[in-house]
Amino acid sequence: MEREMASRTPTILDLTAELAKLTMFRGLTPQTTRTERQGSAALLGPYRDGILFAGKSAGTSHWETHPEDELVHVFDGTKALDIVCDNGPPKSFVLRAGMMVVVPQGAWHRFRSAGGGTSWSATLPGDHIELDVDDPRTAEPQKVIPSGTPSIIDLNAELAKLTMFRGRTPQSTTADRKGSGAQLAPYRDGGLFITKFAGKGHWEAHLLGDELVYVVDGTATLELVCDDGPPRSFALSAGTIAVNPQGAWHRFHSPDGVTLMTATPFPSEVIGLDVDDPRTVEHKPG
Repeated sequence: MEREMASRTPTILDLTAELAKLTMFRGLTPQTTRTERQGSAALLGPYRDGILFAGKSAGTSHWETHPEDELVHVFDGTKALDIVCDNGPPKSFVLRAGMMVVVPQGAWHRFRSAGGGTSWSATLPGDHIELDVDDPRTAEPQKVIPSGTPSIIDLNAELAKLTMFRGRTPQSTTADRKGSGAQLAPYRDGGLFITKFAGKGHWEAHLLGDELVYVVDGTATLELVCDDGPPRSFALSAGTIAVNPQGAWHRFHSPDGVTLMTATPFPSEVIGLDVDDPRTVEHKPG
């Protein structure tokens, strides 16, 4: 039986162009207001029940928590992540350009950067403390804090381990694609994945939430069922972010090769057939 699809188009963002519009804000403190930071940060768009956000800053941010995992990608510069992982003092992790971090749901954390850093994130609004304290629990001693260490990912190093899989088709198996993709870390109700391929992927749909796609290198065409009409095509290039709507059938096609990072919720449905429209065939959970 055919499942009804959401009637929505994907969000397509030129991340490189959006970051180029921003200026570095120096002297960031926990008390810095949004007005003071105007021009150094931008709301890129919605993502699931939160937002995509980008910023350039040097200094120290406020302590904050989020009701879901936060994904942060350091695009340029260096940042230090201070985070409460357990009953001990906060721990610090150095994040360099090209690195990503998944901050666990509910964990107090802040970012510091003496020289300045540029980053984008998938985040949800949460609690924050506008005090420059070494440990947020001294300001909010009654707040129950979940424990858990962040997932630190050197994206460039992980991509260097992969080889480009050429000749991909919708029938290509996991064994066929071995060495061209990897799961980086758990994220929310799914995971972070990377893949390198040339060819055509299978049709898929993610049932519980939007999928976040970041084009690291190369070009691809995103085909997506937006409404009752035929699938539509969207051109993606390096530095582009795409958000595939929850439940919408989509696939990627790249004749010359593309490198993708995705934040993909589970479960998914897949169709391992090379058809122009996924609604014409049966589908199954993948």
